[in-house]
Amino acid sequence: MRTFGTGAQLRPHAGGRKGRACLLISALSLGVVGSLALLPSAAAQPTGDSDSGPLITVAPEPAGDGPDGESDAPRIAAVLSGPGGVGYWVIGVDGSIEPIGTSILPIIGEAPEIHADVTGARLGAPGALGVWLQLADGSEVPVGDPGPTVLTGEERPVGWLSGVAIRQLLAGAWWTEVDRWCTSELSAGVRIGQTIMTALGERSLGFAVEEARDRRIGGILLLDPVTEHVWRRIAELQDFAGRIPLILAVDEEGGRVQRLGGVIGRLPAAASQTQKSPAEVSEQAADHARKMVELGFTMNFAPVVDVGSGGGIGDRSFGDDPGIVTEYGMATVEGLSAGGVVPVVKHFPGHGGASVDTHEALASTAPLAQLRTRDLIPFAAVVGSTDAAVMIGHLDVPGLTGGLPASLSPAAIGGLLRDELGHSGLVVTDSLVMGAIRSRWPVSEAALMAITAGADLALVGDLADAAAAFAVIEAAVSENRLSPERLDDAATNVLRAKGIYACTLVGRDGLGRTVLYDPTLVGR
Repeated sequence: MRTFGTGAQLRPHAGGRKGRACLLISALSLGVVGSLALLPSAAAQPTGDSDSGPLITVAPEPAGDGPDGESDAPRIAAVLSGPGGVGYWVIGVDGSIEPIGTSILPIIGEAPEIHADVTGARLGAPGALGVWLQLADGSEVPVGDPGPTVLTGEERPVGWLSGVAIRQLLAGAWWTEVDRWCTSELSAGVRIGQTIMTALGERSLGFAVEEARDRRIGGILLLDPVTEHVWRRIAELQDFAGRIPLILAVDEEGGRVQRLGGVIGRLPAAASQTQKSPAEVSEQAADHARKMVELGFTMNFAPVVDVGSGGGIGDRSFGDDPGIVTEYGMATVEGLSAGGVVPVVKHFPGHGGASVDTHEALASTAPLAQLRTRDLIPFAAVVGSTDAAVMIGHLDVPGLTGGLPASLSPAAIGGLLRDELGHSGLVVTDSLVMGAIRSRWPVSEAALMAITAGADLALVGDLADAAAAFAVIEAAVSENRLSPERLDDAATNVLRAKGIYACTLVGRDGLGRTVLYDPTLVGR
């Protein structure tokens, strides 16, 4: 494989290089096609198919005055029409792609290796966002996704954009919002499934194959202590899940709340962790997270950032001082993230001063005005500076929730957490089978209430609870009691937490119908 003089692998890239802007401006100042055609050694070549061929293919330039006789200026191999016919893509001999008159580039996950000079390029299929680089050795390399007529199913590279994404980009939509449009093209069943998390023991994972395969659940919380064989069971289940993997979550707080101690070692309780420095706690969390990832876990329902040791909390909290809780909570969040798992801070808006344990009954907290000066401080800090998810507790807050638990309250989730604190990421409910909920609502109805209120992932009980929740949410969608926009937002946030960009999942089949590119769904 060819390398730069520094030893770095030669790969296509989306960024610019020094000196390239001047070259391209001078080359394109009189019009891309016209001026490039006048460059020395440039020769327009027939393309056959006007929709996919290059506008111009430029022959290699003669040696210049740079080191080893090479020109300092980048050499151009081809110029292609930009997406939707807007602007141009200038393809370098090294495989680099520069946009002119457009800000859109082929989106790639892992850049392909280039083993020879690029001598030409061609666009992919209409509606796709990718190109084929033609190499000097006669081979071709895809950048982005050249389209459904070229690659299908599991061969589809990460980063493919559907036609709806391209339309939204060309219409001026912000890049970070485009995946919501792609999520809306997924089937209602897939979107609903992403909003449901079931809770299972290790031995029950095999019973979730159908739900994982058919996308009727978005994730699983592992209960009970696990064995050293759990990684194999998780891997087998993820194989059935295919292109939309499950979230595999676990409670690894430390102390009396951890499930993996017998396999990867135990952590001290949060109250004891404050005897170490925040840096040491962060590294401890990162090391633990790396071990979790090796087993297949992707999310940790930790840390507890409740201020105080109220009902059901005790030594699970870092203490009674909001500053200490914030400092050690942030250290844990940063460590878990660095180790590769998604941290989930809990229990919003603050369980440290709650009246009772919500496993038994609905708890009440201090009035909202008092929470602002104490309990909300750690949550505000985490939301403002990290990508951690937030778990909503079953807490009645005077002056906010009006007798509802925060986990089912639009004022708590949509108002306080999202609008006021600015949290735009994943929101997970505490378990909806706890006494605080189950004593008043069926689990399935509570799941619908939580999603409607602004939560993204409803944590239910076993697979029967998950099936019931799916049916209730499905009925609410069909009867317009749950808006498509709320469902799309929830599913998008879950997919983002999984590291899945929705635009890699949707496209068009031969009849122009929206499809989920997945071999397991072929023929269904």
